[in-house]
Amino acid sequence: MNKLSFIHLSDIHFVKSSNDPSDIDKDLREAIITDLKINGRENLENVAGILVTGDIAFSGNRKEYEIAKEYLNRVCDVFNISPSDVYCVPGNHDVNQAIVNGSDLIFTAQNAVDEESTIDDADKTFSKYINDNNFNALFKPIDEYNEFAKRFECDISSNNIFWQKDFVLEDNLKLRIVGINSSFLSNRTDHQKDKPDRLMYIGQVQIPCYETDVATLLMCHHPPQCWKFRDDILQRINKRSDIQLYGHMHSQSVEIMDENVTLYSGAVHPTRTVDWLPRYNWITISSKTENDERILKVKIYPRCLTADRNSFAMDSTCPRGENHISHEINIDRKRKAALKDRKKAVLVKNNVDLCTKSISVPETSVPIDERKIIYDFYEISWIDQIDILTQLSLITKETSATLDSKMIGEAINRAREQDKLLELHKKILNKMGENL
Repeated sequence: MNKLSFIHLSDIHFVKSSNDPSDIDKDLREAIITDLKINGRENLENVAGILVTGDIAFSGNRKEYEIAKEYLNRVCDVFNISPSDVYCVPGNHDVNQAIVNGSDLIFTAQNAVDEESTIDDADKTFSKYINDNNFNALFKPIDEYNEFAKRFECDISSNNIFWQKDFVLEDNLKLRIVGINSSFLSNRTDHQKDKPDRLMYIGQVQIPCYETDVATLLMCHHPPQCWKFRDDILQRINKRSDIQLYGHMHSQSVEIMDENVTLYSGAVHPTRTVDWLPRYNWITISSKTENDERILKVKIYPRCLTADRNSFAMDSTCPRGENHISHEINIDRKRKAALKDRKKAVLVKNNVDLCTKSISVPETSVPIDERKIIYDFYEISWIDQIDILTQLSLITKETSATLDSKMIGEAINRAREQDKLLELHKKILNKMGENL
């Protein structure tokens, strides 16, 4: 059985003073590292990545992301996985509100989307703004998030409204992690005294697509109760995603339904009030076949700080004698039930033509770790980046003077298309060796 395990963190809220001598949360973070070393290693098989459902920083500041990167590297080190094996989405605290408050253009763009009365009209307005090459208003406030997240291929732009990553399970089934952004409209009106919290916009383009042989894990910062047009999209999201991870509320609960598992996660760094209770989670996912139908097996291990604030332990909400909450989802039955009225051919297993072609598990002797290549690329200097891309003819000397993040992304895509990724990585490693 091919198990995949993940460490799930949310609302870690790193501030510029994190790790200072007076940082009272440092002991809390060390307790998580200790818990992972002692209990995580004992319980988890094949840890494949770290999932962070938003609010990585507290105010979208570059220094906060530098501190977060250092800590997430330590979490990866516990399981000897690459520092590129981090998957994240932005939260409202990853929005630099100083940029929003200082720009009437950004505020106007956000309000234009927010004021639409239907999701179709909101999507049209959103599309108008993001397709204007001279007006990057809705992405400017998360520039520092994107600078941090691009090394993990989790940045958000007009070319990548959401991101996704596939993992191989068994029985010709893949696990697809999809990260969506619920913080496009976050600004100073999110929380106003004596008014209900303003709802966040998630467009229809971010709803996961049906695809044969894929189970979907959705990551989003704001949970459904915080969504504008919730009734228009939640049913579709429930049908198309099988596991959902949310943050933001700082209050944890696990919702089990026949065809879904939803984790409303607690916070690693919640506000220190009387009910202060830091939390994080482990998640294990695997598959099996019963009666020729594929079953997705999900285990959630809730970890919470003990009452004496000394260490992390299993949550008391777990069933007696267990340290986890488990659930099984019949993926084939769920897909058939969702689609059979629309297309009867879906009843024939392995002969479904949905949004894209059926996936078969590729057979490769030595897979290319593209995420590590991209992570290492952003670890070298800007000058070294330009030098390598020029050597490989992925950019020209003329364009190198005006190179920006978008152009770098296009150059890396050209490396993929021209089968130059391995050569690219070799040159990156040479540069890293020269700088040691």
